Amino acid sequence: MDIYVGTSGWAYDWNEGASLAWYVEASGLSAVELNMSFYRFPSESAVAAWEEAGSRLRWSVKVNRSVTHRHLFNDNAFEVWKRFRDRLEPMDDLVDFYLFQAPPRMHDAERLLSFARKTDLLERFALEIRNPALLGDDAVCCRLSEEVTLVSVDSPDFQRRIFPREIVYLRMHGRTDWYRHDYSEEELREIRDAICRVDPGRAYIFFNNDHAMLRNARAMSGLITPRVSAA
Repeated sequence: MDIYVGTSGWAYDWNEGASLAWYVEASGLSAVELNMSFYRFPSESAVAAWEEAGSRLRWSVKVNRSVTHRHLFNDNAFEVWKRFRDRLEPMDDLVDFYLFQAPPRMHDAERLLSFARKTDLLERFALEIRNPALLGDDAVCCRLSEEVTLVSVDSPDFQRRIFPREIVYLRMHGRTDWYRHDYSEEELREIRDAICRVDPGRAYIFFNNDHAMLRNARAMSGLITPRVSAA
């Protein structure tokens, strides 16, 4: 099993160098989620800089909110997606996933599937559902996960929601409070063991809990490495 651990972004107060270069050299992590791309299209120069500085990482790129939240995966959204994909093309070989976050009001699983098929991303299409009814519907989730990488979540609403597929993509939002929870070692061991029971070919764990994210991600890396090496 190959396991990659990272944080959801790197521009936080724990980044002592305030840069991607510091994250690559000093974090001890193997992956990163790019989140700023959700709020605005990155410049060509930014993409070139990330490609150079982040070549040792595996990336997940969060797709711009115009696609997911403004146009809600419709035909206009697909046109925006094509422009977004073109902008990220120079670093595409580093990108294992494009992360599409479906907002809570998005409840049309068929539209999500249709959009995913048009992108031709297959397993690189990482879909995070925020609609509670969809996320809690095992039949719908099973169907979606047959065609995309359905994002597993650990959040106050859905604790330890891990989809048992060949690829596990887990976002750690916070166990008791969104973006603020500091995971205990016991909680991290629970998550590690749950992933190991699924036994995927690859697993990606991204911490999205702000101030504790680097410390928690490093702790998870330490818990995972001995277990995987012994397997």
